[in-house]
Amino acid sequence: MTQYSAKQQDILSAAIQLFAQQGLSATTMEQVCNSAQVSKRTLYKHFANKDALFDAVVDLLIKRIVPLTSIQFIPNYDFATQLKHLARSAVSLLSDDDYLTLSRIVIIESMRSKEQAHNLNMRLMDCEKAMLIWFEDAANAHCLGNFNAEFAAAFFWGGLKKLTFWEQVIKWQAPLDEAALDKLIEQVCLLFCSGVTPRQ
Repeated sequence: MTQYSAKQQDILSAAIQLFAQQGLSATTMEQVCNSAQVSKRTLYKHFANKDALFDAVVDLLIKRIVPLTSIQFIPNYDFATQLKHLARSAVSLLSDDDYLTLSRIVIIESMRSKEQAHNLNMRLMDCEKAMLIWFEDAANAHCLGNFNAEFAAAFFWGGLKKLTFWEQVIKWQAPLDEAALDKLIEQVCLLFCSGVTPRQ
């Protein structure tokens, strides 16, 4: 994954702010130069065009997801404890201000064309893959009862996104405070564990 220099990060920060305010299509490279306080030569040295800037934005979004994809299921360790850890990590990501801003930009651009949506989905599917692998390992450890891993992962991930991410990214609702997040995680995990009735 690309590592960005301090100058590139300054340019990207300016581009992200402009993309979030007025969209990719309405933003010009000149505006990015002015906002980042760099010359056109410097900008084009690092990013050839707006598509390159947008690719970098997607790259930053993926970097936010990476820590979540590294969580592994541990056999013979308490299922509920692991589920809460996974939920806490997911909610922390889904409620992160920078992640929400980047997501809004990417979601809007994905709606402009079917091809763009497909390309973005291919780049962002690692999170869903990692979540599925976690639940496949849980199923292999006989922790999902009669539910298959794909359904369990979709139910768990989709539920957390509905209760946190989508409320903020689409409805612009204020993020939940820590106490509310703790209660949400507790309730989601309790409901999930009650449903799958994991065998010890």
